[in-house]
Amino acid sequence: MKKLLLLLLFSVSIFAQNDSISVSKPNLSLISLNKLNIVYRGISNPISVNVNNLKSYKIKGESVFQKNDGSYYIQPKSGKDIKVLVEIETSDTTKVVEEHIFRTKELPHAAILVNQKGCINGDCTIDIPAKELLNAEISFKLIDFLLDYNISVTGFRLYLSNNNGDFLDSFEIKGNKIPQDVYDVIMSNEKATLIIIHKLTFASDLNLSIAKTPLIKIRKV
Repeated sequence: MKKLLLLLLFSVSIFAQNDSISVSKPNLSLISLNKLNIVYRGISNPISVNVNNLKSYKIKGESVFQKNDGSYYIQPKSGKDIKVLVEIETSDTTKVVEEHIFRTKELPHAAILVNQKGCINGDCTIDIPAKELLNAEISFKLIDFLLDYNISVTGFRLYLSNNNGDFLDSFEIKGNKIPQDVYDVIMSNEKATLIIIHKLTFASDLNLSIAKTPLIKIRKV
């Protein structure tokens, strides 16, 4: 699964007459996937650090943490900006402190899509021809999200209703498509005018947890 990569490239200036140098801004900073220096609240934003001419370094910050495998993450909690400090000891024992500022941003609105049709961040009704319901693909999308990500639907609940909202039937479906047996029931039930999809489960490389997903109503046409 593709991982998010936030790459910070630091260059170190060496001065023989000083043992310690405090640098308020890095000499060179490259953001590989997001040139806007943005990290999102609500998820762990992975970072990868490459420091030139180093002997050792430490990464510090209120929202910075390190996992057991040595990888670093930024997980903002509040505020408009996040400050990350990199304390570097170069190969000639010069000490450098570099400061990086990242803007924080809320996670964007989400949408459930059926064959790429849907509504943003809310319950809605869409029209789909009956013949297109077989193997119709259910997907989940973050709107205007500025980083690369993978979210795949692993299951969902589907139930049938009539125009009055009366419950007719229900199915727990594994995967992200409406299977043949459920499609056959939908087509054979003449009263089933609305198909409701909700309670999605999904896999994501964002370490993202969503307590409640919106529902989407499909009207056969």
